[in-house]
Amino acid sequence: KAAAGLWTTPSDLAKYCIEIQQIVAGKKDGILKPETVATMLVNTGHDYGLGVGLINEGDSLVFAHGGKNAGFTNHLMAFAKHGDGLVIMTNGDNGGQLLGEIQRSVSQYYDWKIYKPRIIDPVQLSTNELEKFRGIYKYIEQVPDVGGDYLAEVKVENGQLAINDIPENVMYHFIATDSLRFLDMEKNENVSFKKEGENLVLMWNDYLEFRKVD
Repeated sequence: KAAAGLWTTPSDLAKYCIEIQQIVAGKKDGILKPETVATMLVNTGHDYGLGVGLINEGDSLVFAHGGKNAGFTNHLMAFAKHGDGLVIMTNGDNGGQLLGEIQRSVSQYYDWKIYKPRIIDPVQLSTNELEKFRGIYKYIEQVPDVGGDYLAEVKVENGQLAINDIPENVMYHFIATDSLRFLDMEKNENVSFKKEGENLVLMWNDYLEFRKVD
């Protein structure tokens, strides 16, 4: 079915993680071929494999995926080469902060050494300083799944930088860590700005490049 048309449960997602782990461990009659799973777990750039995000490498390799639809915020992760994993589902648009707290707590309890707490020193920027970033930004590549142009709108809300991911209809709220860098504590996303000639450029997570168009 189309996006948001496929529903599942934490238990079924856990079974998926276990199946991948067992195939990696040598299971011969899994639902996927071992070669397919091996391809899934190869980092093709920017910490992504085939269909999953990747964390760490070697024996500590983790595959992960988030899920976000109206009213729900979810995440799964599992170690590829041993049996640990975690599936979290929340019934709220703002479940990201709760997800982060659970991930950090479980990781600390089981000594997974991932999802470590971050300590930052926020910087207070004036409304005038934030207003210079306001506008519509376009991703530098075409994205067929959204009809071509992928746009993000930078706003100023309640004295903070906010960005509306227009195709996904998701709003991010950022705090400043310096005059050009911002962090969304709930969703663990970061953006930075730079000037290239007369153009203002937004870098999302240091590798996705958006250019201001309006």
